[in-house]
Amino acid sequence: MTDRETIKELKRELKRTWLTFFGRFGILLPVQIETIPVVIAGKNAVVTSPAASGKTEAVIAPLAERFFNDGWASLAILYISPTRALVNDVSYRLKEQLEDLGISSSLKTGDSPSFNPKKLPNLLITTPESFDSLICRHPQAFKELRAVVLDEIHLIDNTYRGDQIRLLLKRLRYITETAFNVYALSATIADPKDIGSRYFNDFEVIKSQGSRELEYTLVKSLKEVFEHARNEKLKKLLIFCNKRKSVEIVAVEARKLWGRDKVVVHHGSLSKAIREETEGFMKESQFGVCIATMTLEIGIDIGDIDAIVLAEVPWSISALLQRIGRGNRRTQKNRVFALYDSEDAAALIAEMLNVAIKGYVEEVDYLPDLSVVVQQTFSSLYAHPNGLVDEYFSGIFNEFCSEEDRKDIFKHLAEHKWIDIGGNGRWRASTKLMDLGEKGKIHSNIPDSKALKVIDSSTQQAVGEVQYPIDDVFVLAGLVWKIIKVSGNRIYAKQVKAKAPAVKFKRHASKGAFYYLLPKELRMKLDDY
Repeated sequence: MTDRETIKELKRELKRTWLTFFGRFGILLPVQIETIPVVIAGKNAVVTSPAASGKTEAVIAPLAERFFNDGWASLAILYISPTRALVNDVSYRLKEQLEDLGISSSLKTGDSPSFNPKKLPNLLITTPESFDSLICRHPQAFKELRAVVLDEIHLIDNTYRGDQIRLLLKRLRYITETAFNVYALSATIADPKDIGSRYFNDFEVIKSQGSRELEYTLVKSLKEVFEHARNEKLKKLLIFCNKRKSVEIVAVEARKLWGRDKVVVHHGSLSKAIREETEGFMKESQFGVCIATMTLEIGIDIGDIDAIVLAEVPWSISALLQRIGRGNRRTQKNRVFALYDSEDAAALIAEMLNVAIKGYVEEVDYLPDLSVVVQQTFSSLYAHPNGLVDEYFSGIFNEFCSEEDRKDIFKHLAEHKWIDIGGNGRWRASTKLMDLGEKGKIHSNIPDSKALKVIDSSTQQAVGEVQYPIDDVFVLAGLVWKIIKVSGNRIYAKQVKAKAPAVKFKRHASKGAFYYLLPKELRMKLDDY
């Protein structure tokens, strides 16, 4: 069957949703042609294809069709994204289409905490941590769930957040009255079958290549990038750095070249308002340069970008692919510049780019983060004040950790008065654990940054977060600030014209926040890996 015939057949399959999702295009992208029949058939799938290739619509459109065909009601589809920004972006992209079909949707994050269990949406978009909170406080909301979508799974797989999702899906199966499908979406996965097997069983692998031509130039300075951009008439550039401090340093130089009003920054230590202002500027402006960390590797909509600049050698091939995938999506040509400071660095980045052109993604060994055993034990027991039998936990943690390690963790938690086992043979949460749950401190395994908030003294608006020690004059958000006063965990500062170093940012922890509650012997063993 030709693609034209296949599209005609799929158009008939999507009789209610075709016009809404694909009508203005009249065609389907390769990943959509491969994915839609799998979803319509009610099969699980791992879907991998380049950025901006239509993965979200490839899954949501046929799920919406099944919503009508199979008479789904209540909360039927759960969409889990790794960041609040992505939750907001996906919600914005799908809202109009879903409303057109009469399918209700809403989002739930720490920034949008409201949730009414008496008025459930048909599709809920949330983060792993908010899902954890909901499954504890409103388990009945998921009784009729029919599908779970794991967006950008590569961003959290093989981390404590991915492991949390892995175990939450097991807990979800104890709650739902019917079986549900799972769809994992990613732009870059070396071994989709290996990753998929961690989250669900019996699934299809859909791997759509869809490559674009890549033209890259190695340069020694940002000034060279500026000259190339001017000669090639490149209006919008996205510059990637590995570290937040590097973003601040590059931003100062970029403003000297392109002008203060043409350069914006984006990283995780900036306030939500500044990040959203940056995203809006890049989406609406005809000319602009954005310097960012991996916060913009993912699919946040910032409009079309004419060229990608790699200010530092990316950590991995997969990170490289994510970054260059944000480039010009209007054509099949991707323009990339890569800065280097030595011949060795030039050789390395050239080799990485050549490997990326061939579509190679490196494999990474998987090691579960056992801090999640602590976190999910706390979360489960908080959700069940009357306690849970040992067999429940054996089932939840089966295939995640050994039974011996699980029992050692439980013994350690009991010794430190977090949990205890009653005369009925059920594990129960202690008072101090229940108090922790009431404060909402058990649903996230992300370590606390304990950073200081920087406030613009002229507007009283938050600029971002920094770590002590800090100089009196510093760079943040690509601007130079002078400290006016420090009050508690807040630094009040004003913009000045001066030279200054970039601030220090707290390193992201590689282990979950509950790692410290593991037995010492187990921590030592894990640290040896």
